[in-house]
Amino acid sequence: MTRSELARLARTVRRLHPLQIATRVPHLAVARALSFMPGAAAPTPIERFPAPPRALVDLAQAERSRGAKRLAHLPPGRLRDYEEAYGLALGADAAPVDVSAWQRRVALEPYPASVRARRLAVAMRCGGPGRAVGMASELARACRAVLLQPELHLMANHLLENGIALAAAGAVTRGPEARAWSRAGTAILSWQLPEQFLPDGGHFERSATYHLALTYGLLELIELTMATGASVPELWRDTARRACAWLSQVRAPDATYPLLNDAALDAAPSLDDVLRLGRALGLAAPAAERPPDGIVHLRDTGWVLFRLGHDMLVFDAGPEGARYQPGHVHADALTFELWIHGARTVADYGVSSYANDEARRTCRATRVHNTVELGEQDSSEVWSAFRVGRPANAEVHEVIDRTGIDGGADGAGADGRVLIATASHDGYAFMSGHPIHRRRITLRPRRLTVEDTLERSATPRSAPLSAPLSALSRLRVADNEVRGLVVRGGAGSRVSRDVWFPEHGAPREALVYQQAGRLEQRLEMNWELTWEAGPGPGGRPER
Repeated sequence: MTRSELARLARTVRRLHPLQIATRVPHLAVARALSFMPGAAAPTPIERFPAPPRALVDLAQAERSRGAKRLAHLPPGRLRDYEEAYGLALGADAAPVDVSAWQRRVALEPYPASVRARRLAVAMRCGGPGRAVGMASELARACRAVLLQPELHLMANHLLENGIALAAAGAVTRGPEARAWSRAGTAILSWQLPEQFLPDGGHFERSATYHLALTYGLLELIELTMATGASVPELWRDTARRACAWLSQVRAPDATYPLLNDAALDAAPSLDDVLRLGRALGLAAPAAERPPDGIVHLRDTGWVLFRLGHDMLVFDAGPEGARYQPGHVHADALTFELWIHGARTVADYGVSSYANDEARRTCRATRVHNTVELGEQDSSEVWSAFRVGRPANAEVHEVIDRTGIDGGADGAGADGRVLIATASHDGYAFMSGHPIHRRRITLRPRRLTVEDTLERSATPRSAPLSAPLSALSRLRVADNEVRGLVVRGGAGSRVSRDVWFPEHGAPREALVYQQAGRLEQRLEMNWELTWEAGPGPGGRPER
């Protein structure tokens, strides 16, 4: 290992939670020894429940379809092995499924075992008398595997999934072992729910996919607990309410969600389906026809949301994931996505791979995101498949929601509205002159302006500035038809064909607009997008 690699490793390790370090070797030892798990003497399943809510049944059935579709295009590898062991094919009716994947060693790893345990618990609750008995032994195998090796070496969404699974399994079974599952799961939830769900309702890894998956799991657990007549801890309810409110806020006009930080549209349940289950349990607000225009600043998540009619923008200007678990972080400080007339137009690159390969390195790199790359470096020091050494620290400086006045400085018409956010990040501060990237985004009716400023300091006490640094600003435009869309950049701007990944490893065509500059002491780069009015609700034109 080279000196620079050792330094990078040190920067990575110093961010870890002490438990992640202390439990790594014991976890590996147990994982290597665990090649068989008995399902005998399983706890007695509860065979009769009240009729399940329609939303619970429909979502479990939808998960069966989603899982089958996703497996059809996932390439061979560890991720596919995991998902084959999830048990999504069980649905709500416990239909006969191919369980051969459940017999592999990978099925006893705690994450796939946790997902499978939760799917089994829901199928046992919804499948009717007689179905539960046949699944009890597999539920016991899965829960015993989780209980022996909770993912303290990883923590974050993995550990919370462990807790939800154990508590869900304990809710649908009886006996001493079932009570042990329930107590262990409840203890993990009491510890991790306040840790992982932020005050604004977002999950601390700041990925809509993982937020959705965990919110779905928590809602299922609450319903299973209610079905047995047991009391539901207020912590579970409060967390679910805030998590559902966050989902309502980030819901895009096309009913999807931002693709930031390893989010993929096929990797989690439908956002609307999860909210429908939340409403059935009294934990989500009634569906609104359309959120009001204006700005929502999710301060803890670090996202600024703009809405004007059927246009929406998501500006990522906050922390890079969870401090001690940045595995899903991309080097994308100050990136954004834009929906025009309800269609995702400026798109995140998405996720092309979870393997430690070139595709994974590409999808995490600054060069594929809608932001500025400086000196051919990443804004956060992403490496391997899920590692981060030096993170970028972003901060929002101001958000302004202003109603335009004819002839005003903002140039909006009398019926116009101007939404502005300004932020900066220090991800390049390790370079000569400690460069800082500042970005100001302004959304008006039918117009978006992006203004970037990069500055290096040169004081008498600082070291002399090195040679000018190359700067590249990029926008990735999804290959869809937006009426009258025009993208303008600085001198020398060019456009090329590339791809984006709305679903994991499934590319679609995109256009990448790029402009180059050289940073000596100060550099300004700008984009302007304009478009024509599009159809509104009922086919009426938007103003």
